[in-house]
Amino acid sequence: MKNTLHSLLLFLIISGTGMAQQPPAVSAQSDWVKLTKPPAVAPRITWRTPLARRVSESKSVYRLSVCIESAEPVTKLLFFHNDKEINGLQRGIIKVACGTEYAAEIQLVSGANEVYVVATNAAGTTTSETRLIINEPEKTEIAVKSTAPKRLALIIANGKYSKYPLKNPTNDGKAVKKQLESLGFAVTYKENLPLRELKTSFDTFLAELGNHNIGLFYYAGHGLMVNGENYVQPVDADPTAEPDVEFECYPLRRLVARMAGTNPKGSNVIFWDACRNNPYRSWHRGAGEPVFATVQPAVGTLIIYATEPGKAAYDGNEENGLFTSELVKHIGQPNVDIFEMVDRIDRGLEERGFKQPPYIEGRLRGKFFFQMP
Repeated sequence: MKNTLHSLLLFLIISGTGMAQQPPAVSAQSDWVKLTKPPAVAPRITWRTPLARRVSESKSVYRLSVCIESAEPVTKLLFFHNDKEINGLQRGIIKVACGTEYAAEIQLVSGANEVYVVATNAAGTTTSETRLIINEPEKTEIAVKSTAPKRLALIIANGKYSKYPLKNPTNDGKAVKKQLESLGFAVTYKENLPLRELKTSFDTFLAELGNHNIGLFYYAGHGLMVNGENYVQPVDADPTAEPDVEFECYPLRRLVARMAGTNPKGSNVIFWDACRNNPYRSWHRGAGEPVFATVQPAVGTLIIYATEPGKAAYDGNEENGLFTSELVKHIGQPNVDIFEMVDRIDRGLEERGFKQPPYIEGRLRGKFFFQMP
């Protein structure tokens, strides 16, 4: 019993002490965390159309679109086309992953179209990267396509030889050029070519011939015949003996074969006004040997020589050589096929008192007209 009273007394003493304690002081300071608003930034502009910095477009109207990322409201947005603000701007506003999409349609000009966008909010203004749109309008197809063949011609006129010059080849070449251009030929005219430039001209002509239906080569100048081969004589060639010709001149047979190989299904016409007085006539062995040799071209190729084998073609005393003076008269006559044209050249020379009949070698596919009615 004594022990129980002692324990009770001890409990009361402890409890009284605890009740007598003063509560802890409360600070007046707030425990709330102060939230700081992030600083405002200017808009961020991302291109959606076009994505690439440079694009090509065939249509005349193009839709531009950008994505604007901005914490503040966008107060101003301008599209510029070739440094001019687009008038009557139509904007479509769509929420997308990168922010808000703004779009506008522009009328492209042919060629370069430079576009950019300027966006403004309370924090500032941002200018986008520039985009370049190259407008190449689609070519309108013609309802009725022309069936006229594509014609290509190379004219070479050599007259300024250091020895045995000729006075009329350049006149002849220019006269033929004028006529062929009026007949729809794309003409390359060259005169007084040395061997290197002669080869380059042939190579260029043959490279283009594959894109045409009709190929024509006209040559006026000295032409040499050695060992059954005809050669174009460049103005820098001065062979001292027959073997030199192979290295200093260009063989006609090679050009004819290359034309046939490049334009196998078309028509190839060669005018060889090169049977002029042969300055190296002393090379020939035996009287009556021809001053040019036949080539025997492939089907689709026709060679028209200014005169027959065994005869010379002359410069004549007028502005043009005899053959070409008649050629330019008759080549543009309508509804005259090429064989009739050659016959008219022959008759024209006879009427003027000249015996220089042209000579034809080869065969074209069907009739050939320089000028249709």
